[in-house]
Amino acid sequence: MEIGVGVGVGINPPSSVDFGETMGDEIKYNRREKMIRKKINISLVIVLFSALLLGACGVEKSGVEIVSSPIAKVYLNGKESGMTPYKNNSLVPGKITIKLEDEGNSWEREIKLENNVTTVINWKLSKDNSSGYILSMEKSGESDGLLINSIPGGAMIFVDGELKAISPNKIENLGEGDKKISLSYPGFKSVNLIVKMVKNYQIVIDAKLEKEEKIKISEVPSPTPLKQIVPMVKIKETETGWLRVRSNASGSGAEVGRVKPGESYELLSQNNDWYQIKFDDKSGWISVKYAEKI
Repeated sequence: MEIGVGVGVGINPPSSVDFGETMGDEIKYNRREKMIRKKINISLVIVLFSALLLGACGVEKSGVEIVSSPIAKVYLNGKESGMTPYKNNSLVPGKITIKLEDEGNSWEREIKLENNVTTVINWKLSKDNSSGYILSMEKSGESDGLLINSIPGGAMIFVDGELKAISPNKIENLGEGDKKISLSYPGFKSVNLIVKMVKNYQIVIDAKLEKEEKIKISEVPSPTPLKQIVPMVKIKETETGWLRVRSNASGSGAEVGRVKPGESYELLSQNNDWYQIKFDDKSGWISVKYAEKI
């Protein structure tokens, strides 16, 4: 019996079980293809499964599994084919245009379906921050490895926690078995995948990272400094048209200056019937009789 290579989504799958995942829900397919929704767990697993899932021996067939957030209509080559989560293992290998559409948002891409390979698409539809990944496999001769492309380019590629390369890049000779793949770029959410490396195949990951939402911090207005109220006095009319400013609070104090009616001055203090004012960068005393507070 011919063995095909496929891609499924999930965590620690038991043998011969195919899995699917969607952003917001994890979709698990059992042998009878029943679907059970579980809490989201963002990870991927690539598994081997019998070509009976893709078609009889000698018949070239490909598969596709599509999950999205929110749930969306699926169009294959312009024809409406169902809703996400969507699974079809009876497609012809080669190029196909896949479109996802919900109210107000859509995503469209032409991809190449490999023979006996199920390609997984996991996409978050958004007007301003669409993101997701396309995961598949292709024959690569005797070597096994990863072929990774990302938007934005320059994402760090980690394999089992070790920085291996910067995207876009091809990483070879990783060996068979489970590998943890992470894509990381500043300001974007990381993509974390668990894949099973298979001899003679390379895993192909095409990812568009999701921008991290910036937390808006409300600006707290700076407190307005309290305006200091300065007491003032205004000179009243006098018989002479001016008023003596004396050196102390007494009619016998020496004259240190003169002020005019209508003028205002800062009040420094009061001593009985005398105001101490500031004038000409100095201080002096005037009679309360000829001034009023304002």
